Amino acid sequence: MNDALVSFLKATIPFSLLPPRLLGKEGDHLFARNLAAGEEILTAGASPDAACVVRSGSLEATYAQCLPLTLTPGDMLGCEAALPMGQGADMGLWEARAAEPSEVILIPLDSLARLMSDELFARALAARAGGLAAATERARSQACQPGPDPFLRLRVGDMICPAPVFVESSLSVAGAARVMTQTGATSALVRGQGEVLGILTERDVLSKVVAAGQDAETLPVTAVMTPGLVTVGPAELLIEAFSRMVHHGIRRLVLLDESGAPAGVLGERDMLSARGESPLALASEILVATAPRDLARTFERLHRMAGRSVAEGISSDAVGRLISEMHDRIMTRAWEMALLELGPAPAPHAVLVLGSQGRREQFLATDQDLALVYEGGKGSGPELESWFERLGVRLTEMLLELGFPPCKNRIMLDNPDWRRSLDSWLDLFDSMADRPDAEAVIKTSLLADMRPFQVQGAGSCGLNVRLREAMTRRLRKSPILLKLMAREAVRFSPPLGLFGTFSLKKDEEGRGCLDIKRGGVFPITQGVKTLAVDHGLAETGTCARLRLLHRSGALSVPLAEGLCDAYDFLQTLRMRAQASHLRQGRPLDNDIRPDTLGAMERERLRASFKLTAEFQNLLFEKYGLRMLG
Repeated sequence: MNDALVSFLKATIPFSLLPPRLLGKEGDHLFARNLAAGEEILTAGASPDAACVVRSGSLEATYAQCLPLTLTPGDMLGCEAALPMGQGADMGLWEARAAEPSEVILIPLDSLARLMSDELFARALAARAGGLAAATERARSQACQPGPDPFLRLRVGDMICPAPVFVESSLSVAGAARVMTQTGATSALVRGQGEVLGILTERDVLSKVVAAGQDAETLPVTAVMTPGLVTVGPAELLIEAFSRMVHHGIRRLVLLDESGAPAGVLGERDMLSARGESPLALASEILVATAPRDLARTFERLHRMAGRSVAEGISSDAVGRLISEMHDRIMTRAWEMALLELGPAPAPHAVLVLGSQGRREQFLATDQDLALVYEGGKGSGPELESWFERLGVRLTEMLLELGFPPCKNRIMLDNPDWRRSLDSWLDLFDSMADRPDAEAVIKTSLLADMRPFQVQGAGSCGLNVRLREAMTRRLRKSPILLKLMAREAVRFSPPLGLFGTFSLKKDEEGRGCLDIKRGGVFPITQGVKTLAVDHGLAETGTCARLRLLHRSGALSVPLAEGLCDAYDFLQTLRMRAQASHLRQGRPLDNDIRPDTLGAMERERLRASFKLTAEFQNLLFEKYGLRMLG
């Protein structure tokens, strides 16, 4: 029996619904197939005798020539073909190829037919087939309608960019500039001893050589280049490339081929040639803003762009990173404006983002979850404390003016509880660890996600590292505090009834809905965060934490990967609902209506809630929560 393949399917919906013995009996009929990037697995018009499940990598598929799909690990292709005539999907309507090196599990259709003797599994396949048919019909009906701009769905490999120009590290700046002029390039990769050492741009030559009065004929190119490369792969989404540019404050990325060698230099203009609007344009607006009203306009445009990204079907993970990156930039510029008003800071300090912004999982609903740490001992005097109080109050005022709503729990910089010297924070950690209570749990949960703004010259990074290391070292030794943190993760049960039906509440119009954050998103983030503190992890992102936790043996691979997939799906539904509210001018909340979802999405939502409940059971056992009462 193919134990590894069976084990993978056991952790994959809807195969996880099958009795283990029934699935195991078909193990000898399963087989794996490795695909090279671009290799076809299904061709339109063909009728293969096996369906497949993606085990690793990803597939780009199209159904009925109108419904494009990206299939990632756990996704199925063609399993509905085993359904009775008229219920299933015609395998001949599928086209699919590997988007990257991938592995799939092939399941003969006769094996699928035997598995369908299980009624629950058969119903799940029928629901998926119904959802596929409905999605196909929607795609056909919208084919002639003006739809959302697919700009941000483009992949980097779709861009046309020039091949890289190389110069040797032994050249002078003048020699390198002549090569760039001859080839019409605005940048060149500096190569030495068989490897690429860095990149030289026109701006480097102008600002570091010409403006500085340096002798370009004698100055070596290695003294002017930017060491190292910021790279991007052809399969990555354009939105990922934009996020990377914004994050590093650059306007060029080096495109790598499948072997990892430089294949092109992707510039902002190349990306803008695909469409005239760019997140980089917003980043530039932030950089040159001179007053809070300038940032307010950018903040509003950013959220319009975020809503459009949701409409274009961008994943919650990609949108979350981009929005968080841009919020970082806006807050950093507001911080710089505050310092211009108040004068230079009297001590190194760092402004820290907490919660979802700290995890880089920020979406359309946002508030101020901020803290401040500054260098200064207990005897530093009231003057220092007074100065940072003025900074906290002014920065809070600015962020409110920009459009960031206030935090209802007052986790803001005008609150002295969240504005402390390093020593005061360390004392607080000791107090929370020794005498954990409800307030300590709230503060620990927020601080576990902390990271600094991306600012320089204020000692921020060093302070943040020292603060995090001290917090983790102290709090992970407090078993009661960890128990209380874990108890928060199991406080709210997923909204499922006894027989797996949704447990709905009524909205203002009397329609059935459920709180997806309370019943799914929060239990996962809080539980994963507790395990991350327990294991001393510095990473803040939920899925990144899950990957590290399964590497350390804290979680099984199927559970960690399943939770990451469930979390991304729950966040996508939440983000989509909030975008709809935004378009309608309604207040943003975390409610979704299952009756607005297709059959496949409802089944996936139910499976995500079930996996959340399984994770909560693990926390119950690991931290002995039943003993807490």
